Amino acid sequence: MSTTHLTSTAPLRLRRWPVLFLPFCLLFGGPIGCGPGGDAVAPKRPLPTYIGHEAELFDDGIEPRAVGLELETPDHPLHNPKFKERVDTADAVVRARVTTVTAREEDTGTAYQVSLKTLEKLTGSHPPSQTFTLDIDRRSGAVGVLRNFNGRLVGMSFIVFLRAYVRADGDQELHFHITQDAEDIKKAVTESAAVMGFAK
Repeated sequence: MSTTHLTSTAPLRLRRWPVLFLPFCLLFGGPIGCGPGGDAVAPKRPLPTYIGHEAELFDDGIEPRAVGLELETPDHPLHNPKFKERVDTADAVVRARVTTVTAREEDTGTAYQVSLKTLEKLTGSHPPSQTFTLDIDRRSGAVGVLRNFNGRLVGMSFIVFLRAYVRADGDQELHFHITQDAEDIKKAVTESAAVMGFAK
């Protein structure tokens, strides 16, 4: 088993896997716990199960447009039912910047951890700590983007939808969906939240 630190031209320091992972578990001992594939903590509030439609909304994916790829002309976020649902059900929606990306080779494939720094909370009652980490295994929809973009993600900012779920063993795990950090999307998040009566 080996660990690969992905590099970037951005002047940011890549740290070793354990250094990223342990603070994450400590930071999310409250509202949001560790992500899939790592040690988790017992939830302190009722959480849903990560199945069915919930897994479609928070699919651990990174949209192609978030990294500058336009495969087709996307609908405006306000016209996308999943977008509104994500705003409605997310524990938090934040603007965040990638600070480190760490890859770890396992017997089943490459797993990643992406550390981010919160730039702005857009909505949600259970936001992450200012620095938080997404634990991404080989089954995640984000693996393809991580594999192809490598360290180029470091320094990029995104809009991140976050939601915690309860696992079968009673612990909690964090799932996400990442989209482009663009002014129209930010506006769509805040407007949708306002219609639903959420406080910023």
